[in-house]
Amino acid sequence: MGSHDKVIQTSKFPWIINGVAGLYIQAKEMSPKEKDTKSIFKSSLFWDADEVDLSRHAEYVIARILDYGNHRDVEKLLEIYPKEKICKVVRTRRGLLPKTGKYWAVKLKIPVQEVACLKKYYQKRH
Repeated sequence: MGSHDKVIQTSKFPWIINGVAGLYIQAKEMSPKEKDTKSIFKSSLFWDADEVDLSRHAEYVIARILDYGNHRDVEKLLEIYPKEKICKVVRTRRGLLPKTGKYWAVKLKIPVQEVACLKKYYQKRH
């Protein structure tokens, strides 16, 4: 571990990834280049945006990675954002692909009834 690395224990919210319980996430202080989303993830994931800030556009970044990212992208996502933030996006983001919503609801133990992208929305008649 480098001198700028911090280790955060997520034992308050233990979850299993690749058979390992009580995951430890290494969150390092990011340099300005590392804060650039397109340098961390494939730039093709953010084809529709010029600049994407990891903190200001967190829900957009999380949704895009969950929908279109590969295994490496998801691992990086889990290093950057807390589980609670990812769960919130799965619960509230109506624009997620339905298959993404179902998969992550099961993976994160979220009742599918709470996943917005799986609900049917109808306009109210006046």
